[in-house]
Amino acid sequence: MRALILATLAVSLSGCVTSLRSTPAVCDGTRSERVAHADALLTDGGPLSVATGSDLLSKLHAGCT
Repeated sequence: MRALILATLAVSLSGCVTSLRSTPAVCDGTRSERVAHADALLTDGGPLSVATGSDLLSKLHAGCT
């Protein structure tokens, strides 16, 4: 489980580096959500992580479409 959490954390934090559609505005606009999600993954890996992940994905989707 710890490995899964760390892998998810790494992917969520590196999303702006690896995405071909990424722009500075998207990265800047999701910075607080990415930090909150990383913290939630390290804290509980459960319901809080689901909520912060949903917030992050919503913002990413809005900025990338």
